[in-house]
Formats: sequence, structure tokens, C-alpha cells
Amino acid sequence: MNNKKVRAGIICGSFNNGWARGSHIPAMEHLKELELTAVGTSNIEGAMISADTFKATHAFDKAEDLAQHSDVDMVVVSINVKEHYDAVKAIVPAVKPIYCEWPLDSNTTEAIEMQEWVESRQLPNAIGLQARQAPAINYVKDLLTEGYVGKVLSANLNVSIDAMGGVGDKATAYVFDRKIGGNLLTIVGGHNLDAFTYMLGEFKELSAVTAQQFPEVELVDIQKVIEKTIDDQILITGKLTNDETASVHIQGGVKYQTGLTLEIFGEKETIVLNAPASIQMGSYKLRGAGPTDKELH
Repeated sequence: MNNKKVRAGIICGSFNNGWARGSHIPAMEHLKELELTAVGTSNIEGAMISADTFKATHAFDKAEDLAQHSDVDMVVVSINVKEHYDAVKAIVPAVKPIYCEWPLDSNTTEAIEMQEWVESRQLPNAIGLQARQAPAINYVKDLLTEGYVGKVLSANLNVSIDAMGGVGDKATAYVFDRKIGGNLLTIVGGHNLDAFTYMLGEFKELSAVTAQQFPEVELVDIQKVIEKTIDDQILITGKLTNDETASVHIQGGVKYQTGLTLEIFGEKETIVLNAPASIQMGSYKLRGAGPTDKELH
């Protein structure tokens, strides 16, 4: 049995990076199969501080140097979405497994090119659509496969969050710029739609509309108002693979938001999944409703 740990390097593993600091790095610390050995940031001074903070051995200010190092077995890309393309391009020649955050890229053309890079070299890779790994999500998928609800008749997904409306701060200002590629549709929409279709099947026909209810954003920490070029309302209706009807409503800027509610109606039972925020964040409450209402998870 091979008990050797996989040594990981993380691009943008800064102690100032909320997502890497709050998700990837704690996960590595708790998984016996992984070990954080290298941290990369935009400048070497920050990288050294971050490496020391997270007890990593190596610090880098260039993605290619991190990827090429002999103490790195795989690379995690946790940088701003607009920089994913260049980061992955720098990593690929090292011929090591890559985990890249979602959204994969700011545009489809570059995302396809990135896919071609890893496929041509047969590199193990993953995109950070982590809801697919959640036990509750897989439990729902298994229940549907086993026929718990009988024939699925319809499914409704509603997601409301406070963010990405008319208020933000300097650190999150990029999500309001369509050109950057990380916004309500691509981030929240992408995660939720991926999990939704993972459980229920793909859309075979649909209609959709997006809308912008907040044309400007107040960056409260710097007292600045900026123009907003993304939508904060996403509505989709259609039919899934087996003719189930489906509706999805994702909205940002909602005060006293209700988080996530997924309702799956079948001939025999109903499944209701709730979460306090977007589907990739957890924590989940799962209920089955039928002749006797019961909590499943």
C-alpha cells in the first residue's frame, strides 16, 4: 500500500486570499492524502509570508517555477478567473495534475483551448465544481436513481443571495464587470446549474431571461459608486432529459435572502433540499415528503 502524500502547490495561496485561505488550504491540512508544499503569489515577499503562515516549504512568484519544482506533485489554481488561462498555460509544460477553480475561464474560446492542452498531454485534471462531491447532493442523485420519488414530474430551484446586487467592496468589485468573467451567472449560476443537472439530468430544451435590477454598485469600504455590467436576475424554464419540467431562479442583492431551495416532485414522493447560501457552500438540510414527512439527512 502506497501511503505517500500528494504534495500540492497552490497558485494564489496568499494569506490574503479569502478563498484559498478559507477552503483549499484547510482541506489540505485535514486530508491525510495531501500535503501543502508550495505557495505562489504575485510577489516573492508575500509568497514567503504566506508559505510561512501555512507551513509550506517553498514560495514562488511565478507559476511555472512552482509547477516545475520537484517537491510539487500537483498544482491548484485559485487565482482570479481572468488569470486562469495564463496560470494553466504556465503549469501545463510541467506535466502534472491540475485542479483549477470554477469558472474555468473568462470566455469559452480560451476554456476550450485549456481543455485541449490537458487532453493532448493526458493530464489528470479537475474543475472546482465541488457540489458534485457533497454527500447530500450524491444522496439525492442516488434516491432519484433508485426511484424514491417514482417518476420525476418537475423540479424547481430557487437561489437568493445578498451579494452581487447593488452593494460590494473593493475586493469584490471585479464580480460586477462582465469582461472579468466571474459573476452571478458564471459563479453562482454555474455551480448551481451543474449540481442541478448532475442530480436530475441535462436540459433538452429551455428558455431563459436575465435582467439587471441594480445598474450601479456602491463599494462601501472606499465610498465609491461604479457602473455594473452584469445581470443580477437569472431565470430558466424548460424540460430535462426525461421530459421533467424544470425552473431555475437565481438572484443577487436580496435582503433577508432565503438561500437555496430545491424541490423535486415525483409521482410518489417529494424531495426538498435547503441550504443557507449557494449549493456549492453547504450546509444542507434534506427532507422527503410523502405519506409521512421525514428528514432524510
